Amino acid sequence: MPLYLVQHTHPADTCPTKNPEMVRQLANHVNQATADKYGVKILADWVNEPEHTVILVLEADTPDKATNFVLPFLNVGSITVRAGQTCEQVARDCLGG
Repeated sequence: MPLYLVQHTHPADTCPTKNPEMVRQLANHVNQATADKYGVKILADWVNEPEHTVILVLEADTPDKATNFVLPFLNVGSITVRAGQTCEQVARDCLGG
């Protein structure tokens, strides 16, 4: 299944950590139970709070599913969604296996 790297950034003044309700909403959203409803599997999530950056690695069968899952982050900043592969997948494709 295709992989997607999602990067979200926001300015300090819109940081969700300033609003406990927004923190709860995002925490309730970024979990596997919710991701399942979007047809997405969360492989990794990483937050750099001082730089106001969130990184997610998602597995989904279409880019639209990955993008729709992360739309709530647009309420406070930007998102980018990039398709990619694991090193193993690239090696297998290159070696014809």
